[in-house]
Parts: sequence; structure tokens; C-alpha cells
Amino acid sequence: MTLKQTLLTIGLCSSLISGAQTLGFGLDISSIPNNGDRRIFIRPANNYTKTATVELTRNSDNIFSGEVSQNPDGLYYIYSQTSSSQASLPIYLSSPESAKDIKLGINGHNLSTSLSNDNANKALEVYNSILTDNSINLGQSASKLSEEQTGAILRSYITKSDSVINLAPIPSSVEQFIRIWAYTSASDAYTMAVYLRGREDKELRLSTSEFLPKASSVLDTPIAGCFPNAIGIVTNTLPQGSIEERLVSLNKLYQTPEIREKATAMLMSSFLDSFDYQNKFSEGEKLLETLTRQYSLPILYLNIFRARSASITGTPFPNVTLVDREGNSIDFGKYKGKYVYVDLWASWCGPCVREVPYLQQLEKEMADSNIAFVSISTDSGKAQWLKKMDQLNMHGNQLLDNSGDLTKKLNIRGIPHFLIYDPDGNLYMYNAPRPSNPETKKLLESLK
Repeated sequence: MTLKQTLLTIGLCSSLISGAQTLGFGLDISSIPNNGDRRIFIRPANNYTKTATVELTRNSDNIFSGEVSQNPDGLYYIYSQTSSSQASLPIYLSSPESAKDIKLGINGHNLSTSLSNDNANKALEVYNSILTDNSINLGQSASKLSEEQTGAILRSYITKSDSVINLAPIPSSVEQFIRIWAYTSASDAYTMAVYLRGREDKELRLSTSEFLPKASSVLDTPIAGCFPNAIGIVTNTLPQGSIEERLVSLNKLYQTPEIREKATAMLMSSFLDSFDYQNKFSEGEKLLETLTRQYSLPILYLNIFRARSASITGTPFPNVTLVDREGNSIDFGKYKGKYVYVDLWASWCGPCVREVPYLQQLEKEMADSNIAFVSISTDSGKAQWLKKMDQLNMHGNQLLDNSGDLTKKLNIRGIPHFLIYDPDGNLYMYNAPRPSNPETKKLLESLK
């Protein structure tokens, strides 16, 4: 499993276990006009992984039906999609039976259902409409509104959620859901407003502390982990400092195990990606060993850290699976005896492609030198790699990182990236200049 896959597994809402009970849904859209290409999807609100979302099957009577994993909290999301529009709405089911005969309607930009005769679904529907209106107002007018008008909209996310919640008694899970929904939506809206106003050179001096309560007062609950941006808000609102200081703050401010676990995963991902392995490897390894013991962290993080020692000058090329265009495994050791100029690229990477002609010219000019030129693609599939090579008429040592691990082990944060290995197969230069840089040929010619 790759780092990205592992952290996603840790960071997302926990998937329901295999064999979990399912719930049969039946949605009637016959009251919606012009719905010929409409598609309906359902997912439990406590699981936003791709596999949890189920597309319902339509019959001749415009009834959509299907089986969806049950959510113990009774909260689900309905998604409606056509070629020209899409909309979503969370719903609350007080009993499994209520899922089998739901009438779906469209009210302006918003979905509506026959469930809205109960307090919980009425609250969800009303607040969904408020969010849509706010989003439209900010999206269309944020750059034109005064700072006071923008602030009023941003403050309304929380004040209107309080009003909706206080209209009538609703289940605590629905109340928590709406409060977190309001908080995360307000945070996103603030980011959008800052961006849109910034494009017009208009500063937004309002800070989030002026309209949002402390994140820990709202997000310290398992339901918060079901919102894709909630964990990012948790980590972003922690006091800045070292990884030790941030973990201390996290565990002091949040008591919910799920939130601690997901936020820790995000903090550790950032730490692993930004660490200075070249100059501080031993220091970082000792620190991570201490943090692993202190916070009972998965050994995964320490293993990932140690694997990235490959980015340190003097270390050998990582142990990964490289293949040529015929699918033959290639041992990087075959290039020993020469300096190796390595180009890490991908077919979808524009800057990478622009370097190819320079690289091929450089290789041609230095054909009789002690330099081997090796291009390693990080493409996830072989077909696009082969297609791009043919389009660019690429020749020479063309390899594919079939393992998908090379950039992670080398802690490469962006491509194209160029490295140089010495004749013994050890890393000589981690950040080598690009082929288009006139100094590159001089550097390579100086290697003996």
C-alpha cells in the first residue's frame, strides 16, 4: 500500500465493514419535469468514500431503487445529476421503512423530498436552501459587495443554523450534523470570499475568529469526521509550531478518538513530506521514534520516514520496480560505472514534456561521455506513457516506475525532477538543474 493510499484510509470516514447491513431505497421522481437524463446517487453521510456512493437504478415508472449501506445515525445524502445541473440534499431516516417511498422534487436550485413533513428533514432542507443562497450570493457578488456585506453573509452561516435548529426539536445527530455543516461551509465560504475579493485587489480584513467559534467547540465529535474538510480545519486551527507542539495541542483540545486519529494522520503526512531528510535525518528519526512511543502512532510513519533516506546524498538508488517499454524489469545497477542523469517525468506533465527536446539534445551531444541519461516515468498506467513517448519520439533509456513508489521514497514533491547518481550507484546530486538550463551541460562535462 502506498503512503497516499494509507493516509487516505486513515484520514477518511471509516468505511462500514464488509457484510454490513444495507438499506433499500426507492425514490419517485415522476413529479420532476424534463428528467430524461437524470441520475440519482445515494450514500450514507458517515462515509464519503467513492465506493460508498451507489447509483440507483431507474425503472419505466421513474422510480429509482437500490441498496445502500446503513448509517446508524440515519443520515444519508441524495445526489441528483443531469447533463446541465446537479444538486444534493442530506436526509434523515427515523426508520428503515421510510427509505422505500420517497418522492423527490426540485425547488429552484434545491432538492426537496416528501420527508420534509418531519422536523429533522425540514431543518435539513431549509438549511440546504440557505447554503445554496449564500453560495450564489458570494460566488456572484463577493468582489462587488462591501466588506460589511460580505461579513454579514459569512456570519449568517452560523446564526441561521442556530435559528433552524431552534425551530423545533430534532434528533441530536441531526443537530450536530447541521452545526458542523454550517461551520465547514462558513470556513469554505471565507476562503472563497478572500480569493474572489483578492482578484479585485480588495482585502477582507474580517478574520474567521469574528464569526466562527473555536473549532474544538464544534468539531470534537465523530460526526465531524464525515465532512471532507473538517479535519483540515482541525489541523489548520491548531497553534503553529513543531510537530511535537501541534500533537500536544491536538490531544489537549480534542477528546474524540476519531478526530485525533484523522488529524494526526494529516499532521504526520505534512511532516513527512516537508522534512529536511538531507540535513536532519538522524534527528528526525529520533524524534519520530519518541512520538511513536508517546502517542502510540502506527509504525507506518516511522517506516515511511526511514524509507525516505534514499533522498540523502550518498545513498543508493531506491529498491523499486522499473520496466522498459517491452515490460522487462530493469535493475538500476546496470548503469554502475557511469554518472547517471535521471529525469523523473510523466506524460500529463506539461513542464516535463517541454524539457524532453533539451534532454534528447543533451544526450546526443554527450554520447561519448561517461554520462548515462535515464528517463523514468511516474505515470500510473503504461498506455499513456507509451503513447506520449511515441508522440515525442523519445529514445534511449526510457523506464516506467511500475511500483509507483519511487517519488515517495525520494520525497519528490513535484516533477520534472532531475537527479545525478555517481558511478557507484549512490546519489550525487538531489536537485540537479534541468536540461534547458545552459549550466547543466557544463556540470555534466565536469564529472569525471
